[in-house]
Amino acid sequence: MLLAIGIRFTTMPSLITLLALVVLMSVPGACTRDSSTAAARDVVFAVTIVSSLTDPRFTGDSDIFSIDKNAEDILQLTAAEGKDFSPAWSPKKGAIAFISERNGYPALWIMDIDGKSKEQISPPDKIVTNFKWAPDSNRIAVEIQEDESYWFGLIDLQLNTFSPRKSQNQNVKIGGWSPDGEWIVFFSVEKGNQGIRRSNPNGVDDIAVSTGPDSNPQYSPDGRSIAFNRLGETGAMNLVITDINGGNVVNLAPDILNKTQFEWAPDSKRIVFVGESPGNAEIYTVEPDGDHLSKLTSNRLTDAAPHWSRNGKSILFLSESAGTFSLYTMGRDGDNQKKINLAPDAVLESDW
Repeated sequence: MLLAIGIRFTTMPSLITLLALVVLMSVPGACTRDSSTAAARDVVFAVTIVSSLTDPRFTGDSDIFSIDKNAEDILQLTAAEGKDFSPAWSPKKGAIAFISERNGYPALWIMDIDGKSKEQISPPDKIVTNFKWAPDSNRIAVEIQEDESYWFGLIDLQLNTFSPRKSQNQNVKIGGWSPDGEWIVFFSVEKGNQGIRRSNPNGVDDIAVSTGPDSNPQYSPDGRSIAFNRLGETGAMNLVITDINGGNVVNLAPDILNKTQFEWAPDSKRIVFVGESPGNAEIYTVEPDGDHLSKLTSNRLTDAAPHWSRNGKSILFLSESAGTFSLYTMGRDGDNQKKINLAPDAVLESDW
């Protein structure tokens, strides 16, 4: 069972009296189960609940569910009053982290794969806007908003600590982890100091990767490249790849108007992304050198939020119809498209 057992402060020499609260937690059940226990339930997703539904399972503003990939069984994991959203499996699939507003503000929570044990793990009264699991499933980088600025810290589930890694006055947002867990890539939104950077969470290194209005960086799974969004002169969002030091820049599929919501394939050989044009959004894949651009969906609806399966053979995505989004899967080449969620509600986010 998850248990909050205390509060502690961890400070950094570069921070000026930053009151970084630390929630200590015991998470043996959630963080030690291996991926085999979650094999039957591949997908977790958040939905906005339609108030007219009479099924007593579906309650609250938005809740989190899990479902197997064959859409044969659905399990409600949260049912508290308020919004629960942004569910994300730990890399070892032994726990699910999510953001919840059940206490009146968005905080980071963790639960076991059946939703039976839940506990807030972010500092009290801190507004969590994003988080990223470390590859070892033992740490989580947490992005926090204070006033109009952002900073991030690190939750260590083994040491039971929360430590700030950037201060509020730096105004930075997290991107993701390197595959070896040695680096966190992030981006600055501070005017005059924008760009992608990577930092060693256990050391002092802080290395510039790019400058300018770049955002949403992701390490490739092989650790050799970083992909990110770059705002173009026309206002369109480009998808750019560099090596980890910012060299060898490639602008992927520059003829597509707006490229967002991207993710590396597990073998680092392709990237799936959403290509947006006025009134439409479709899903594409492209190789890191810009070759072999493939359009996977083709309709007059909005397709969004693509995620690779862990073996790289399938893609989970959302597709809009009648004003709400439903969950679908398809093969990596766009074949075998299949709707998988059972509830007639608006799906917000998903992970598998």
